[in-house]
Amino acid sequence: MLKLKGNPQGRSHGACWSDSDVPPSKFIKHDAESVEDFNKDGLKFFESVFRVRRSIVSLACTAGGMRMVCSGIVVDHVDQKTCILTSASLVRKPDTLFEAYEPCDAKIQVALHNELVEGSLEMCNLHYNIAIVTIEFRGPRINLPSVELSDLPECYSLQPRPVIALGRDMHSKKFQMRCGELVRMNSELDCTELLTCTCDVSENFIGGPVMDSERRFLGITFLYRETTLFLPVEIAARCLKYYKKSKTLPRVHIRGQPLHMLSMYDLERLCCKYAKPPDGILVQEICKVSAEKCRGVMVGDIISELDGITLYSAAQVSHLFTE
Repeated sequence: MLKLKGNPQGRSHGACWSDSDVPPSKFIKHDAESVEDFNKDGLKFFESVFRVRRSIVSLACTAGGMRMVCSGIVVDHVDQKTCILTSASLVRKPDTLFEAYEPCDAKIQVALHNELVEGSLEMCNLHYNIAIVTIEFRGPRINLPSVELSDLPECYSLQPRPVIALGRDMHSKKFQMRCGELVRMNSELDCTELLTCTCDVSENFIGGPVMDSERRFLGITFLYRETTLFLPVEIAARCLKYYKKSKTLPRVHIRGQPLHMLSMYDLERLCCKYAKPPDGILVQEICKVSAEKCRGVMVGDIISELDGITLYSAAQVSHLFTE
């Protein structure tokens, strides 16, 4: 049986498979040259993402003497143009947060499962850290199917559960995956919408999707460090929908954190103010606008509902404002 590569705690493992039209019975270990059968449980997990493997691509951007590699996912076909959702890190200038290369300065190549094609930067949004790259694809769409990103069910629990990060290697064009667990952990970055998993990914997984074992897309890989951060699928889906309609993206000026993710110190302070703190989002910052423009919301307020919808995550606030 295949002994999967993992981190020291054994919480993550991975495999890569060479895309072809033969049955998915052989996998290649990352740390060895031998090819072995995947174990039964692993094969069952792989089959949950097998249908999307050709929708996962690798992208490389050369600009300013630098080269950045990411993964991406095909999300739409318009006439002969194919749209790929990826990370804005692909075109972000080195050592900057909010500066990206212009489309005319970025040379982009896209590795499909069987060929390398030229790509064009159509949209880049550094606030949400997403970008859209387009390619000209004249082959049958069954060879490059698009994936529809949709909201998770209302009853979906973000409790720890097995998840998988998907990507594609630019050099070999091989489809890759890393297994791990969804964990309840605040991001170290100044971005409360991000979710966290333990998938042991590398740089080329950034921009690729994260899925659960039930074939649901959970989000787009944002960054990797000791853990992997990803943008929730609700935000990515709303951004795509909004961009298709208006060719721009709004920015949410209210930033906060769900009550169930607060520290014990902050929760204790709330308990002194409220006999029973409500569910919702604690407003921590209002960026560059007055409270009047945010319906009178102020720092320290708790938003429990928005348009009749009970709030339980910062991601909800973002995607509701992009409706």
